[in-house]
Amino acid sequence: MQATMEMIFQAKVTCPNCGQDFLHPEVKSKYISLEKQDSDFCGYYNGINPIFYDVMVCRHCGFGFTKETNRPLDEAEKMSINTILSSWHNDGAQYSGLRTLEQAIKAYNKAILCQELRNAKDSVKGSLYLRLGWLYRYQGNKNNEEQALRRTLEFLRRAYERESSSDAKKELRMIYLIGELSYRNGDLKDAIKWFQAVTTHPEADRYPVFNRLARSRWQDIREEAKQKG
Repeated sequence: MQATMEMIFQAKVTCPNCGQDFLHPEVKSKYISLEKQDSDFCGYYNGINPIFYDVMVCRHCGFGFTKETNRPLDEAEKMSINTILSSWHNDGAQYSGLRTLEQAIKAYNKAILCQELRNAKDSVKGSLYLRLGWLYRYQGNKNNEEQALRRTLEFLRRAYERESSSDAKKELRMIYLIGELSYRNGDLKDAIKWFQAVTTHPEADRYPVFNRLARSRWQDIREEAKQKG
């Protein structure tokens, strides 16, 4: 099933950089149909992929952001960002309707640059790089996918060390992802350490999905070691 215009609606958004309003396409929830999911939570959808539309791109100034990064910029951040944005051709208008995979990749790269310039939290940048890695996976671009996932791993490690969170679910998801991405990066010893951290977490029983995933991947590593041994 192809994505069609009836699957999206236009939401009014205020740009945190220039302060102007613009319309951003969002996917209607009734059309979101998940077919399957990879072990790092990369989803495959029937019809329309909501991941394509997570990034909002201002049609006035070209600033890229997501709902989790939609907070006003201070003057120093604006100066830093607008110096870069002013040297770009603003193509914000192209993101206002249905998006192709290539447009989604451009939108994520734009959001990553903007959030790096404003020195967003490591967890935020890690989340953006993770989804960018998924987009490259859809595209079949293995080199870019691996590069994006390595950056994800770097940011999530730093986030775990530096950011405090009272949300056990988010923390377990982050620990599991660090293990999963370590595994995908070929560091099996480190992956086991992080998967163990999931299973021994005090809140693991409250969120059994992460416990189950970590044990499953741990078993995959054991099987892999047996085959190699």
